Amino acid sequence: MGTVTGTVLCAAIMASSGVFGFGGKNRACKHSKQIVKAADKYKLDPYLLTAMIQVESNWNPYVVSHSNACGLTQVLPQYSKYTCEQLKNPKTSIFEGAKKLNFWIYKYGKGNIAIGLCGYNAGFRCKGKSPNKIGLTYAKKVVKLTASLKPKENN
Repeated sequence: MGTVTGTVLCAAIMASSGVFGFGGKNRACKHSKQIVKAADKYKLDPYLLTAMIQVESNWNPYVVSHSNACGLTQVLPQYSKYTCEQLKNPKTSIFEGAKKLNFWIYKYGKGNIAIGLCGYNAGFRCKGKSPNKIGLTYAKKVVKLTASLKPKENN
């Protein structure tokens, strides 16, 4: 696959079926250029980052979770240099979430996407003999959504 641009990512989002709910495709496309920039900066697949945002916040930049995670990427302010109010800014949230996801995949997961996603969701309980089941379920959901967004390769 060639270089992913905001336009290419938006086209993949618009072509997806039923995943993004009412208005979600437009909200996702609105941020596609920032997603591609953040993904490039933090060596992430932009489709993966898009899927993660969909699962985390359903494209609502103002959402705050029961654990006080904020914004599109649901970053916990206590593990960030940003406040919850700052993380409600989509650009800030996208870049901070990408930075955190990079840590979880490449430092914690040693390149393993599923372990990295599990860590992003459930913290340091995702490796070993009994990894966090909620985090693993989350990882499977994001990986499945990522695959559904990617354009099919012509063989």
